Amino acid sequence: MNKQIDKRLTQLEDTISTNNVPTIDNKAPLVLFYKKTVEGKILYINVQNHKIESFVAEEYSQMHQNTSFELFYVLSGKVIKRIEDKEYIYTSGQGCLLNRRITHAEVLEDGYLLILNISEDFLKDILDSLPHQQYKRKLFEFLTHYFQQENNWQRRYIEFASTTNSAISQIQDFLEAIQLELAQNKVGTEYFQKGYVLRLLDLLQNPNLFYLNIVNIDLNKEDYLVSRLISLIEMSNGNITRKEIDNQLHYNPEYLNRLLKKHNGCTITTYAKDIKMRQAKRLLENTDLKIAAIAEALGFSTENYFYRYFKDNTGISPNQYRQENR
Repeated sequence: MNKQIDKRLTQLEDTISTNNVPTIDNKAPLVLFYKKTVEGKILYINVQNHKIESFVAEEYSQMHQNTSFELFYVLSGKVIKRIEDKEYIYTSGQGCLLNRRITHAEVLEDGYLLILNISEDFLKDILDSLPHQQYKRKLFEFLTHYFQQENNWQRRYIEFASTTNSAISQIQDFLEAIQLELAQNKVGTEYFQKGYVLRLLDLLQNPNLFYLNIVNIDLNKEDYLVSRLISLIEMSNGNITRKEIDNQLHYNPEYLNRLLKKHNGCTITTYAKDIKMRQAKRLLENTDLKIAAIAEALGFSTENYFYRYFKDNTGISPNQYRQENR
């Protein structure tokens, strides 16, 4: 670990070595951590145990594991997330939730990211407070599956992406509330922390606000590539070019196109179009967003273009579809 960073962080966390990589053990059940590029260096901010610590240093990008779950979220810009032997590009409004079995690191190119470390005991406590029927929801089911003893060796994680500006605004409100509760020392603050984290996790599994995908690192090559390709298309609401796919997956787009057709029976272009229409219909059915806001969220250059696109594919206007399907 960079000596300058190590000196500032050793008071906040312990580092041990397992599986030939450092394992970081935070000294608190809930820790909020910011990293931001500032004039070629990194501004580090740590919030825990009623304190806020900050300093500027070189970037720490060594592969490591945690003893806790890590919720990683990009506040602005672009961040390269290294997970095991792969690299992923996450942009504003995107992130992932990693369990302690996964080796990872992050590299800021021109970004601002937030990391929320949540201990396993902390998560177990808030899961125990849920009504049994809530366990069937995607993210809660993922966590419950992990805490079953026979499954906690698995290297799986959840990635997510906001689908609207409202989603970005709501997740940032919860993160700010968590930061406030971590920084202050008031009666009941531990209960507020658990409540806000629970609501944050629940927000992430709202399909009208976030795309959510479970990634299994140990899939075979073909299944893994198809899974990653589908995730890239869905996280972008269908607004991704073949060149962008090539830059992320480092495979020829024609090869990926053939793989997707083999496994899902459709091309990249067709799947992207289906995703865009599916999300448009979901937002029209389940939200009160104005048509202009939906068009912007789905990457259309103008509201009129969205109207024409939607009508060409459904035979009716967005307003008519909303009236008939509310």
